[in-house]
Amino acid sequence: MKKIISVLLMLMLLFASCLLSSCGLLDAFSGRVPTTYASAEKYTAGNTEFEGSVDTLGIWWQDGSVTVKTHKENTVKIEESANRTLDTTFSLHWRYYNTTDYGNVLYIQYSASGNFDFGDLKKDITVYLPENDEMDLSLETDAASVDLDVSGFENTLEELHVITGSGKISAKIDSADEAWIAGQNDDDVPEKNREFLFHASGTVYTLGISTSYAKVDASVKDLRNGEVGSVFGDLVFSAEKTRDLKLRNSANKISATVLEFKNIDIETYDAPCELILSPDASFVLTVKEKDRFNHTATPTEVLVDYETVTKNGSQYTVGEGENTVSVATSSELHIKPLQNESES
Repeated sequence: MKKIISVLLMLMLLFASCLLSSCGLLDAFSGRVPTTYASAEKYTAGNTEFEGSVDTLGIWWQDGSVTVKTHKENTVKIEESANRTLDTTFSLHWRYYNTTDYGNVLYIQYSASGNFDFGDLKKDITVYLPENDEMDLSLETDAASVDLDVSGFENTLEELHVITGSGKISAKIDSADEAWIAGQNDDDVPEKNREFLFHASGTVYTLGISTSYAKVDASVKDLRNGEVGSVFGDLVFSAEKTRDLKLRNSANKISATVLEFKNIDIETYDAPCELILSPDASFVLTVKEKDRFNHTATPTEVLVDYETVTKNGSQYTVGEGENTVSVATSSELHIKPLQNESES
């Protein structure tokens, strides 16, 4: 039986880098994040491959992409490529060592310690780890503007934490006790680079996704508790089964498909919301007059496309009304049954 793999991905824009370097020079260097780190003399420059396992992986990256994968070799492999020729100063630097508390530790830095300005340098890094059911991995990434891809980790996780400053996130896993993805994207970032993609083929006990300008596309087979939200990006969500689900948006659409549920709570404002449920769904829909911030919400249209629906004031009952749907919206709300392809 597979041991739980813990993957911790934390991208704390500017904050962690300043803590590491005790730096107050961000304005002087036009917002660039310095890479000053402790024990710099113990790091080695350049790509590498060596036999070993990794329990704790830390990656500090400035601009480009970070990809973490598993492979069938018994080696750890680190590869980077760049948009210009690199000397040892601007090549990645890595350190591998063993600790009592954190096991085998691998730290990877963007460059030699002490750099502040990288010009137009962009680098892509791929880290390969050996497939190992006994691996207990903790991964931390601190980045300024990076596309992060952990879709090669289709494993059971204990925790998945992702916080990003700017960039696309792609995470494809089996199951997780907890999964958290949060990020602050800007509207001047190309739309293709403003996506949070999350897919879990098994059970996730707790899921939290929050972003500003990024589109969210999340799917989970079995979700126990979840809150998924975007402010200025479309939100697409699907689950075969969920117990408690919260969906949040402000300026863009919500499209959700949920086949089995206990409680769904939705808040959306300036764009329509479409909720697709099973054909035999049984629930009471309550259209709330106010959201959780006590702001008035008046829907422009409410359509519950079930034959058995009955209406009583702000409540709509479908079937026996065994489950609950609560919605606060100032736009259109459309709830309809899932159709077979032959029926659509």
